[in-house]
Amino acid sequence: MVDKLADYHIHTSFCNHANGTMKDYVKHASDAGLSEMGFADHNPLPAHFNNNYRMLPEELQTYLNIIDDLKNEFPHINIKVGIELDYIESAIDFLERFVEENKFDYIIGSVHYLNFDSSQHLIYLNDLHCDEKAELFHKYFESLEKAIRTGLFDIIGHFDLPRRFWGDLDDMSHGYAVRVLEVIKKYDLCLEINTSGFRTRNVEEPFPGSKLLSLANEMQIPITLGSDAHSPHDVGSYFQEAITLLKEIGFKNIKFFSSRKSISKPI
Repeated sequence: MVDKLADYHIHTSFCNHANGTMKDYVKHASDAGLSEMGFADHNPLPAHFNNNYRMLPEELQTYLNIIDDLKNEFPHINIKVGIELDYIESAIDFLERFVEENKFDYIIGSVHYLNFDSSQHLIYLNDLHCDEKAELFHKYFESLEKAIRTGLFDIIGHFDLPRRFWGDLDDMSHGYAVRVLEVIKKYDLCLEINTSGFRTRNVEEPFPGSKLLSLANEMQIPITLGSDAHSPHDVGSYFQEAITLLKEIGFKNIKFFSSRKSISKPI
């Protein structure tokens, strides 16, 4: 049971790589004992971007309408309206308009794509390969820092996600990560404890990992929880393990969001 906790990172079939109905996700959140949950599917982008892994612009209103219907159907669980907003530098004008035109309870900022030349051709993190791992991590954390500095986000999602694809951080890459944690602190953003790492072979700890979490605690960076669920049974998964780790590190509180404002509650 994960009583009195919130899972703020839940996807839907609108992103084209998750399964189950939105009602199924709410049912699993209820069964897991969550007091609160939030859908945060991948945002739409302009038509010339690859939309294979995100909702289409014309699907956004349906996404929002279904959440409203579920709020009425399941009044015992607090359902929030979130979005996972992919930072893409060349789409910044679109992203700014998108945030201005829509009302969310929270916005998760993430980086899934990078480009390495002037063509602006975007490459998914898993498809990037380089003999110098530090070069990839440098590019990733550089992009994440730019995202934070836009002021568009409330939560930074799966902070060191590339470990899923590229392996552990080396010393140089760790240094890049520390710099970005400092920027998160400066901009007073929340750090997501993404439990999908527990479900990932050769990771088996959250994103970010325990070493970076210890630094985040020392910096007094606030945190939220997210399962990054792409199927209903993932909702709230490994939350107890995450809470145990967070308490061992020294975290005392967790953030809850509404209308892009947050409050702290003890864990």
